[in-house]
Amino acid sequence: MAGVDPRAEAARLYDLHAAERDADDEALAWWPGDTELWGVLRWAESHARALNGDGARQEAALLRTRLIQWLREQTDALQLRAVGDAREAGVSWERLAPALGVESVNGAYNKARRLKVAVEGDPEDRRSPDVARLIEERAAAEALARRRTEALEGARFPAIAAACRALLHNRRDLATDKEDPFWMDQLAAVVDDRHSPAERAMLTMYLRNAVRETYQAAKASASPAASTPEALAALEAAAHLAAAPTEGLSEDHQPPV
Repeated sequence: MAGVDPRAEAARLYDLHAAERDADDEALAWWPGDTELWGVLRWAESHARALNGDGARQEAALLRTRLIQWLREQTDALQLRAVGDAREAGVSWERLAPALGVESVNGAYNKARRLKVAVEGDPEDRRSPDVARLIEERAAAEALARRRTEALEGARFPAIAAACRALLHNRRDLATDKEDPFWMDQLAAVVDDRHSPAERAMLTMYLRNAVRETYQAAKASASPAASTPEALAALEAAAHLAAAPTEGLSEDHQPPV
């Protein structure tokens, strides 16, 4: 559940209750602490009716609901990893069945598959063993595409890195966003720190965005993209190298445009 800070939400629950109690109220002394989420939820449930104002009661109930949803999503992932560890250690589906709260081997296997969908699937994916298989196939295809991209970009890396350094060397003679030259700054920060295949593949995308940023700044200021022949040559060479799309990297691995 994106955007939930469980510790901050728990602290807000405490503040709602503390605002209506004396500092030395015995109930507050039993507060389990912002990091003890299960205890927080039980405590807040047992003291829910102690809140007098409708606004406070509504907010507290919403906080509890959000925290429970966050906790449910975390436990799905924890249980899936536990099942994976059990299987890797040689635990049979028959032994896993009662631990998963089901009665049969098929029930245990199918529950594990549904957990896989819940954790690794998209929100709209139906929780079923068949969808789990599709998720595995999709992940395998994405991994294959990523490896192919990393191999292609790895072969081009020396040329891409040289183009990046040439662009940065001529930076003062290129059109830039005076207030926030974001991508040129990002390129300068990463160009000398590309070690893994994934990092090297991403350098092309940084270069592409720096080139785009330069042309956009030139258009916005109605000025040339480069003020010297050397800078123009570096910009055009970078644009040519960066023009080929970098496919096979998931959005999680790509810098935002």
